[in-house]
Amino acid sequence: MPLHSLLYISNSCIAPKDAPVVVKSIAAKALKHNPAVGLTGALLFTGTHFAQILEGARTAIDQLMEQVIQDPRHDHLVIVDKGPLKVRQFADWSMAYFGPSLFVSRHVTRLLNNPSPQERRRAAEWLTELMRQFSNK
Repeated sequence: MPLHSLLYISNSCIAPKDAPVVVKSIAAKALKHNPAVGLTGALLFTGTHFAQILEGARTAIDQLMEQVIQDPRHDHLVIVDKGPLKVRQFADWSMAYFGPSLFVSRHVTRLLNNPSPQERRRAAEWLTELMRQFSNK
């Protein structure tokens, strides 16, 4: 079965006071659900945005994305990058980052400002590498 990868960014609709509990719940649910359907990846939460990389079969990614798109905790979801993948970059689901950070937020918002295709690709690569670094602890 061919591997695929998808990176999306969305605005968070979670009240800041509720964020610690809600994001922890999202990560816990993902840790149970995703391995069962063959998905791996990383989730990043900046306080105002989510960025998530999913890896696995295209059908599993598409099914999960249908749920995320309908999830009221997300708004203005943008698929930044998607395509075939030779090797999984994230062996385990991980909460890559939690909490506000201007540095992390800049990487996320750069992709929301309608960059050129070249800039978009480069920014997606930077964000992916940042998430990889966080997940390696």
